[in-house]
Amino acid sequence: MTRPSVYTRYENPPPIFAAMDQSPAVMWSAIIATMVGCGVPLVEGVIVNWSSLRITGYVVLALTYFVIIQSWRPVTIIQIWCQRAYWLYVLTVGLIGLGLQTISGNFFVQPIVFAIPIVHTATRYSPPRTAVIALFYLGLMQLGLWLNGWRDLPALSIPFIAIGSLMIFMYAFTRVSVDQAEARQRADMLAKDLARERDYLRRLIEVTAALTSDIDLTSVLSKIAAEGRVLAQASIARVWLHEADEANQESPIVHLAATISPNNVLAAEAPLPASDTTLLLQLIAKGVHIGTLELYRENAIAFTATDKQILQPFVDVAAIAIFNARLYEQSRMSATLAERNRLAHDLHDTIAQGLTAINMQLEAAQKNFGRDPARAQTRVGRAHELARETLKDVRRSVWDLASPLIDGQHVGTVLAQQVEQFASRTGINARYEHIGTPLTLDNAVAVQIARIVQEALKNVEKHAQANEVTVTSTSNDEHVQIHVRDNGVGFTPNTAVPPSGTHGQGFGLHSLYERARLAGGTLQIVSAPNQGTSVSIGVARETP
Repeated sequence: MTRPSVYTRYENPPPIFAAMDQSPAVMWSAIIATMVGCGVPLVEGVIVNWSSLRITGYVVLALTYFVIIQSWRPVTIIQIWCQRAYWLYVLTVGLIGLGLQTISGNFFVQPIVFAIPIVHTATRYSPPRTAVIALFYLGLMQLGLWLNGWRDLPALSIPFIAIGSLMIFMYAFTRVSVDQAEARQRADMLAKDLARERDYLRRLIEVTAALTSDIDLTSVLSKIAAEGRVLAQASIARVWLHEADEANQESPIVHLAATISPNNVLAAEAPLPASDTTLLLQLIAKGVHIGTLELYRENAIAFTATDKQILQPFVDVAAIAIFNARLYEQSRMSATLAERNRLAHDLHDTIAQGLTAINMQLEAAQKNFGRDPARAQTRVGRAHELARETLKDVRRSVWDLASPLIDGQHVGTVLAQQVEQFASRTGINARYEHIGTPLTLDNAVAVQIARIVQEALKNVEKHAQANEVTVTSTSNDEHVQIHVRDNGVGFTPNTAVPPSGTHGQGFGLHSLYERARLAGGTLQIVSAPNQGTSVSIGVARETP
């Protein structure tokens, strides 16, 4: 698109003298020139004893001239008239100037009144049209002098040349002043636009950091609705989500996941009617359409393509945040199910089997009470032993269920307590030692580490037949390593972890690998028959 020239911009301007408001220098120059052009001849007339009628006529014309020239200041009927019929304004000012020139006869100062309207004309017309108007005013000036008795051509040429030169200067001065005012206005608008973009980018960075650091789906959805409403300057923001596991992708099932609105307006689960004040932004992550961000403005200000373009980076971040929160929720559910399965297998392998054995011993004792009391007594004694072992298994299971960690800043203390409780409960010689920088981890990671150590110690108790266990932690600024070593009977790791994670020690080892994955670390098990077992977990430390 070609840019309009500096002159064609004024063919259809806003209020006729809007440009004058942008340049106080031009405005005050016009006021001073008007006062000089009309005041000096009047003072001279009073000094030379003009008649009362002449003074009155001059004053009336001068005041009328001043009102018309200054008509851009208030919004008046005169201003509206000037805007709609500018030619009439030019003619009226010229005729008033002719009257003033004829009454005063001043050829030195009075002609200024013909130069002042050029200030207004310069803000509206191109140079050729302004030149025509200037020649028209110069002609009226010459006519006024002629009517006042000036008949000498050389004498008439002096004010013609002087005022003509003044008109050229005033035109150039006005154009430069108005252009400078417009340049300042454009610079101010550009500065405001840049400030808005800067504030938006800063806000977008803050929102991105907040969304990517949150993994709770409900919290993420609320933040997206709240921040989207602020960034879009909307009244209502709602997040609609597609079901994560829906089977029919062509007709996805959607539900309202979050709403932010004043006084909970439009809380019902119904889409807003389509309009210019409603904007729907699609939430797409990794090529998957996961939902829609719905924005609505109650102030009747329509959304534009620019609004959509500006909001798109936020929508992209929001979609990724929802995607990640869903993944975390799914992994957490997976971990919960795995833990339940592990507990179910553990209960089956220990408590349920123990209770079954006790029941069998008691039934056998009951049958032998009459025939062989001694054998029955032996059966009862065996049942008591099995009951004690089962009770021990129950206590161990309860200990396994207890949360081993609250604060990730005290992982070492928790591990030391676990080892101490293990030694006290089992009678196995166990110790804990730490090497390196203070052992601190993220809370979620620390929970998984403590569970891994807990599970490893339980495997030692149940299967290793060891008499010595060492738990060692080493850490630096980048990594943390935990080692659980025993001097037990050992085993062959390849045969201990079946693919499906079945009963027994194999399931326990499978649980260790799953917990290491959730912690974002790696697990290594080294063992051999009659050579003990070493379980090592390594995780990277988050950079603060």
